[in-house]
Amino acid sequence: MPHYICTGGCKGVSDTPGVCQTEGCSLEGHTLEECNCIDGEHWGAFDEVDVEEEEGR
Repeated sequence: MPHYICTGGCKGVSDTPGVCQTEGCSLEGHTLEECNCIDGEHWGAFDEVDVEEEEGR
């Protein structure tokens, strides 16, 4: 079932399309992204990357 997610800091999830309404979120006011995952993991969209690992440290 499609649902809509915010990939900003709030990690919001909605059953209806729209924009992020979370005050202080880096993507507040931006369109939510459609997601069709079935496991609630949102295809890893909320996974945080370790900055040191990303920089090769």
